[in-house]
Parts: sequence; structure tokens; C-alpha cells
Amino acid sequence: QMVRDLKDADEARAKGNEHFKAADFAAALAHYEKGVELLKSQEEVSAANVATLLSNSALCLLKLKWPDRAKKAASLALAAVKQAGDTSFDQSKLFYRRALACEGLLEFGLAVDDMSRALQHAKKSSQSLAEQHRLKGEVERLKKLKASAEEHEHKKQQQKDNERVAEVQRMQGAQLKAKSSTASAGYASQPVSSEYLAEQDFSHWAFGQVRSAVIGVTHKAQSGATLEVVEVQEPQTKVHASVTNKKGSRALYYDMDLHLVWKGKYAGNEMQGLIRVYNIAHDTKFQLGGDENTSYMYQLGWDQRQNGAWVEELKTEAAELFDLVAVKVDGVIKELRKK
Repeated sequence: QMVRDLKDADEARAKGNEHFKAADFAAALAHYEKGVELLKSQEEVSAANVATLLSNSALCLLKLKWPDRAKKAASLALAAVKQAGDTSFDQSKLFYRRALACEGLLEFGLAVDDMSRALQHAKKSSQSLAEQHRLKGEVERLKKLKASAEEHEHKKQQQKDNERVAEVQRMQGAQLKAKSSTASAGYASQPVSSEYLAEQDFSHWAFGQVRSAVIGVTHKAQSGATLEVVEVQEPQTKVHASVTNKKGSRALYYDMDLHLVWKGKYAGNEMQGLIRVYNIAHDTKFQLGGDENTSYMYQLGWDQRQNGAWVEELKTEAAELFDLVAVKVDGVIKELRKK
């Protein structure tokens, strides 16, 4: 018998239950929705019957991964019970299913609220302690998801705020104090007037300072492994730094992309590797775990042909060079700000 040929709501519900048990959720949904349609055509309708069919529809929709429709079905069921003033109908399943639908829609605040109501109604209808305990666990689970989502949103907003600040600084440069005396020794220095834009290039000076600062940087691990920066790859390394002066306002612009060679020793073995420290600029800073728009970043490399426990130890400890190099670079930048 085709769904459209059904004339009795109870029969539609019974056949829907059969399809649900067979895990044919689409067919079950079609029968439950047909049952609702048949009930609506009657002059007098039991709110409990409508709510039950809508609740079953919501469950099928959850199984079919349609949380938006599941939420609507559960909401219609709750509205039908409320409109009829039926206080005897157990609404815990309705709130439970709507909570799961809200979770699927990432509406965690609403999900926590509905799951809490499901627990309240379960207590009110004297459901088993096991069921109440399960619902309580669901409330706690959703609260954790809500807190995690809020933390994620806060972090995203913080990143956006940081990026807006960085964008302004990217355009304006790092502001420096005005100098009353003659400009310090830089390169491509030009005389400055109150109306003229002048620029001093400190790239060569900054490169030399960075090279001196990072070569020899050493990390000693508790395991006994040691790693030392032994070389700056000049062709790949880029260091640009300049100070502009416009109408008496001085600003520092710089960006650096460092390619460094490190040598590691552990358990009588040696290997070389690379560490690239980049995204160093007047609009970024050293911050562990920071986002790529506003923080220094790094990459590691090594000879993939080498293997063994000693290699894995050196590969793991090599990441510690990032912190040490970043501190040295910040020291050079501090001196650069005095120019």
C-alpha cells in the first residue's frame, strides 16, 4: 500500500514504526508525516497523537542528518501540547530531540536549555533514575560543547581584533620617538624637512646584527641532546628594515625571513637540519600558539634519509630553537627601535 493511499493515522503510525525498526528512516518519516496530515484533516484531534507523530518525525530527521527540520518538527510538537494545555503528556523526549537538533545546528546555548528541560520533565514524570542520570550526563556534555564553542568564538574574535590592529600598524609602521639630533648612522640617509618624506635604510645593519645574534644559539635538552645554530643561509634569508620621517613623525618598518642551519648531537650521533623563522615584521610579535596573521612562525627541515631513536629525539628538540632565535631577534629589533 502506498503512503498516499493511507486513510487512517494510526495505521500510518504503525507502518512508520515498522519502517523505523527496519532502519528505513526515510520511509518511516513519510508515514509519520502522512499521519500528521490525516490528523489535521479531522475536526477533533488529540494533541498527544499529533505530538507523538511529530516527535517520531523529529527522530527520523535526526537519523537522516536534517537537524533544521528535526528542530521544527519538535517545536511544532511542543506547541501542540502547550496549546492543548495537556499537562499529562511527557515532553522530555520532545525537548531531548530538539536539543540534539540544536546541537547539530551548533546552537549549543539552546541545546543546553532544551536538554535541561528534558531532564526536568523526566523528573516530573517520574522516569527511571537511570534515564534521569543519562539526561544529566547529556546536559553536562552539551555544557562542555557550549563552553568550547564560546572559547573558539572568543579566540576568533581576538584574532580579528589583533589583525585589525596589525593592519593599522602594517600601514603606519612601528611609531618611534622624534629625534632632535642628526639621524643616526644608517644607509641611504637623507636630510629631513617638516614637509618632506625621508627614509633611512637599516637593512644591511639589521642583517649583520641578526646574523651575529643567532649564530651560536644553543639548546641543551634534558636527554643530553644539543642543537646549535651554525649558519645563516644568506641567499634565502631576507631582512628589510627602514625608518621613515614625515613631517616630524618617525616610523619603523621591517620584515625578516630567516633560514638557519642547525647541527644536532645526541648519543654519539650528529645530523644537520634547517629552521626557517618567518613572519617577523613590525605588525607581528613572538607569541607561542599565536595565529599566523600576527605572530612569528617557523618551519623545520632535516635529512629524511636518516632514522632511528636519536634522530627522532633531535627532530623533537629542534623546535626549541624557535623560542631561542625569536628572543635574539627581538633583541635586535629593540636596538633597531633606537635608530
